[in-house]
Amino acid sequence: MTKAHIVHERYDELEESIIFDKFDTYGLVFPHYDAFVITLRILDTNVRRIMVDDGSGACIIHPRVLAHIKLKDKIEPRCITLTGFNNVVEQTSGEITLHVLAGGITLETTFHIMDQDTAYNAIIGRPWIHALKAIPSILYQVIKFTTP
Repeated sequence: MTKAHIVHERYDELEESIIFDKFDTYGLVFPHYDAFVITLRILDTNVRRIMVDDGSGACIIHPRVLAHIKLKDKIEPRCITLTGFNNVVEQTSGEITLHVLAGGITLETTFHIMDQDTAYNAIIGRPWIHALKAIPSILYQVIKFTTP
């Protein structure tokens, strides 16, 4: 018999609890099956229709957003393979690192560029959620994290 020892990183600085309550449901009609879509400030532009997807292992942005904020020439060529929900394999055309502001906190976020037809301008995935130490709730349509 082999004994395994697993070490978990502790976030001792996360001493406060994050709680979702009935006040977070203000304006929602239940039941709902809506995707969790937010607006974030990327550089100096408010970018609407960003889907928060804690099932995504990447942050993705559509080239139309970069064209709008005049950053198409800042894209670094980098092709990676992403597998979608339906197991379809897609290739990215590049990546770009941008400052994203949420709740008074600015995070440098690396986005992969994917030129696919989508209703969303970007997808914020686990890399951003975890870096922010945030807890998104699709049910409550809110994302919470501690701030200084």
